[in-house]
Amino acid sequence: MLLCTKCNISKPESEFHREARNTLRNMKRTQCKACDYIKQKNYVLKNKEKIASRTLAYRREKFRFFPSDLYDARLKEQGNVCAICGTDSPGGRGTFHADHDHQTNQPRGVLCHNCNVALGNFKDNPELLQAAIEYLNKYLEVE
Repeated sequence: MLLCTKCNISKPESEFHREARNTLRNMKRTQCKACDYIKQKNYVLKNKEKIASRTLAYRREKFRFFPSDLYDARLKEQGNVCAICGTDSPGGRGTFHADHDHQTNQPRGVLCHNCNVALGNFKDNPELLQAAIEYLNKYLEVE
């Protein structure tokens, strides 16, 4: 049993995360998982813009083939909305995704989280997407 320094409740060791930064691998954090979760959630709520800008900077650095000036230009060309569904709400972590061709790494457009995930799930395959369209249309006609 360990005592959480935040809620002052004794809990089993399984209710505490392992301390990743400590060189002793079996050392546990001082706050329980529940208190850790609340702390992280409050941080995210208070620092949305900071997190979004850090995330965007990371993505732009990771995808150097989609430089920030091109990202900004594409987003402006699209009217600051998703190139597929037209939403102005990026969803996900709060920034639009820089979409690119996974074969050639050529930049395409800027997408919301949902459209980017959808393309990824269809493996950027137009035949699969067409099959999905035909499937949906088949059941639209029945109703």
